[in-house]
Amino acid sequence: MGFLFTRGGLREGAGRKSTGVTKKVSLTLSEDVWQEIEQACADQNASRSQVFRNIIEAYFVKESKES
Repeated sequence: MGFLFTRGGLREGAGRKSTGVTKKVSLTLSEDVWQEIEQACADQNASRSQVFRNIIEAYFVKESKES
């Protein structure tokens, strides 16, 4: 028996806005570094993605100021 959905579904402009292009990466880090990342996530109440994004953006801001 099929269901006919009359509510919900895709709506233009609905949902969370993108923060940019998504590209998946794999990292190999020491256990100590992973613990630091996990602690930063807890301290900032942030996801790993957000913590890595903050670290990377801070690096590039610093680099651009030094140039």
